[in-house]
Amino acid sequence: MKIPIRYLKGIGICLGLAILLLGAVAILDAYREIRKIGVGTIWHIPSRIYSHELTITPGMDTERIGLDGRLERLRYRYAQNVLAPGEYKWDEHGLTIFLHPFEYASRKAEAALVRLNVSGSKITRIISIDEARDIESVVLEPECIAEIFDEKFEDRTIVTLDECPAFLLDALISTEDRRFYEHWGMDVRSLIRAALANIKAGGITEGGSTITQQLIKNLFLTQKRTFGRKFKEMWMAFIMEAVYSKPEILEMYINEIYMGRRGYSGIYGLGRAARLFFDKDISDIDLAEAALLAGIIRAPNRYSPYAYPADALARRNTVLELMKDSRMIEPGLFEEARNKPIRVIPIEPTLKHAPYFIDHVLARIQDQYPATRLAKGGYRIFTTLDMNMQQTAQTLLTHGLKSKDDGIEGAVIINDPLAGDILAMVGGKDYASSQFNRCTQIRRHIGSLIKPILYYTALRRGYTLSSFIDDSPITVTLEDGTLWEPENFDKISHGRIMIRDALIHSYNQATVRMGMDLGLHSIAAEIRDILPGIFVKENPSLFLGALDCSPLEVTMLFSAFANQGYSIGPSCIKAIVNENGTVLRQDIDGRGEQVFDPAAVYLINSALMEVVTSGTARSAQMYGISDGICGKTGTTNDLRDSWFVGFTPDVVVTVWLGNDEFKPIGLTGASGAMPIASMILARIAKTDTWNVPDDIIFCSIDRSNGKLAGRWNSNSMKVPYIKGTQPTDVSDVGVPKVLKFFRSIFKDKDGDH
Repeated sequence: MKIPIRYLKGIGICLGLAILLLGAVAILDAYREIRKIGVGTIWHIPSRIYSHELTITPGMDTERIGLDGRLERLRYRYAQNVLAPGEYKWDEHGLTIFLHPFEYASRKAEAALVRLNVSGSKITRIISIDEARDIESVVLEPECIAEIFDEKFEDRTIVTLDECPAFLLDALISTEDRRFYEHWGMDVRSLIRAALANIKAGGITEGGSTITQQLIKNLFLTQKRTFGRKFKEMWMAFIMEAVYSKPEILEMYINEIYMGRRGYSGIYGLGRAARLFFDKDISDIDLAEAALLAGIIRAPNRYSPYAYPADALARRNTVLELMKDSRMIEPGLFEEARNKPIRVIPIEPTLKHAPYFIDHVLARIQDQYPATRLAKGGYRIFTTLDMNMQQTAQTLLTHGLKSKDDGIEGAVIINDPLAGDILAMVGGKDYASSQFNRCTQIRRHIGSLIKPILYYTALRRGYTLSSFIDDSPITVTLEDGTLWEPENFDKISHGRIMIRDALIHSYNQATVRMGMDLGLHSIAAEIRDILPGIFVKENPSLFLGALDCSPLEVTMLFSAFANQGYSIGPSCIKAIVNENGTVLRQDIDGRGEQVFDPAAVYLINSALMEVVTSGTARSAQMYGISDGICGKTGTTNDLRDSWFVGFTPDVVVTVWLGNDEFKPIGLTGASGAMPIASMILARIAKTDTWNVPDDIIFCSIDRSNGKLAGRWNSNSMKVPYIKGTQPTDVSDVGVPKVLKFFRSIFKDKDGDH
């Protein structure tokens, strides 16, 4: 049957219309996809978490602040002549350093050349070389301690076209697309040349891609070399050229291009490559460095300046020759750049430098900033972490546990009591083996760490440090009718002793006897004031530390003693900034809430200083800790938990050792946690003095009876008191009998009157 011509025409028209419609739909779909680039962020930019910056002032100890380690981690480089940001030089009189520029949460610091005069290890003077004057302080920028990537692990820093030197753009054009400003997305000459090469090779070996086509391929297509993909790439490039200007396309390209690998993450964009390769902003690179970046684009692995420096050098020089042949650079500049050696900065793998702390930070913000949002949002999170203290804590915990049983775990918290800032957090000896953060997630009895609270309560209720208490056996009837007979750790009763000695030596019997006199409710109330929301079981065992706390809660408890009675909650985040530089969150340091009386706190601290010099932690001095450090050991039943807290007005260090399965570890606070904490304190805590409150006075008293020491007394000591509570009677110990006789006579005569 013969089909009429009119039907064939109709079918042809329908097919033509269908093809046109499909083409229009495809073009519209591509147009919509390409237009999305202009709405929001087209790249997933990793968020970065930073430590706290270091403010350096005269008087600081370069070893105690770990200055050399900080410079190394921040990729500062030794230079004979310090001429560029990121360079430094030590000499016999101090340090010359060219500080990096850095954009903080609310300000931008420019690069600055400064001089630190150093005597021994102490900074004596800080000079701004740029301004030729002395300055009070200088700030060393924070360290990037973690980066949060999406599943593609793209490490990228967005830069604008205006930030790029003209010779960098020339290098790109001459190398990747010489007719970039002339074509409409496709370069016919390059396509013909590539087609001939592919026919000769019997397959696709060259693509003839323009910069626009490369951008389309990277943003929307796969890397497969097929004719179908190539065709789609070309017409999408044509549409992109219709939608965006040449400068817009070029700016997208320099931020999208792949530049090699850094550990498990890829380096994308010329801005990030410039920072990682040269430790420079893109605006500060020179001609030779620009040519190297442009040359790497074609084959980042083959031309890697780290893996194949000779190939990278040859490729860079090829780019320079192309620029010279295109008259983009003068012969003199060409020769100067070609003769420069390749100098790149070593690239360290991307690591979490403080993994337990990072997890803690992310947990605190996960409701508002989930990991999926952080992985692509380009946020900068500024934290409270001090990397020198963090590494010190991690290293010394590992060292301290090396000779211990494998089942023993540990945790370290370092805190700034004035601001509540967490300066270091080590939640276990090996994050790879266990991500369980013992600093925040484990809760154990705190043992004798409770005693400063009891003795503080006693001082607030009429006792003084020289009041006497009975350290003899005591039996307490519990609610269920059973009898509790606490013992001292040394199994010895010490009889009539001063309260200060009971605290210094951590005598259990005297503590329980005093606690029973004060009442459980009074002690529990003080604990709840300092740790709101904590569960306190009002049982006599509370007097000896039957209170479940995490190491972080213990740190907050002792921070109030370090901060003259003020308590401020733990903080780990200083600011959060989005990719546009807008500050989304900024914490402001506050004084906190006063929960303890400063005068009574001073009295407790005076005793806790003696814990370290002559009490349960006296062996701490073997580890080189400074004067003026307060400390308290803690040990729980059956030696299950070992605690130590040491503190100054500036820092609180808490160490816990124990077993995750709650098994005995055979260590007291003095034999387990204390040596580790003492080694940490020896490295980070400076010699300090405590401010004496106005209502504190000191009296020399007779050790034997607590009365004021007389001129004949040979067994006296100086004790602080809150004004009005000091003794008034004078001890007659040591007074000659003849003098006592005459005193009694005159006393009788005075009485007769």
